[in-house]
Amino acid sequence: MKRTAAGLGMVTLLVMWVTIPVGAQELEQGTWTGTLTPPPGIEVPVTFEVGGTDGALSIVMSAPLVEPPMVFNDVKLDGDELTFWWAPDIRLDCRLLRKEDGSFEGPCSDGSGPAGEGILKMLPPSGN
Repeated sequence: MKRTAAGLGMVTLLVMWVTIPVGAQELEQGTWTGTLTPPPGIEVPVTFEVGGTDGALSIVMSAPLVEPPMVFNDVKLDGDELTFWWAPDIRLDCRLLRKEDGSFEGPCSDGSGPAGEGILKMLPPSGN
């Protein structure tokens, strides 16, 4: 009887662990800082509000003199790869990779080639 109860307890814990969304486990929530470097190559300081609802990641980026804040869509964290898209005036697809210091960096592209590609850097709250 004790063995069955212990086994059920282990199964319950395993099911709970497996059903916790991976993204919510691995992306620190809070205010991140960073830079957006559009194709001309001038870095613009930005902040990111990282959160989550019902296991879905959410990120909203704010930049000086840019209103309203930009909401990222289809935010997914798969291991060390963070992907999403946003549309300031055209759709930009982003693929950022986690670095050793916990930050993320990578290109955002409109698909037109190097002229339509910028770099986004995100530094976690603990790294600020």
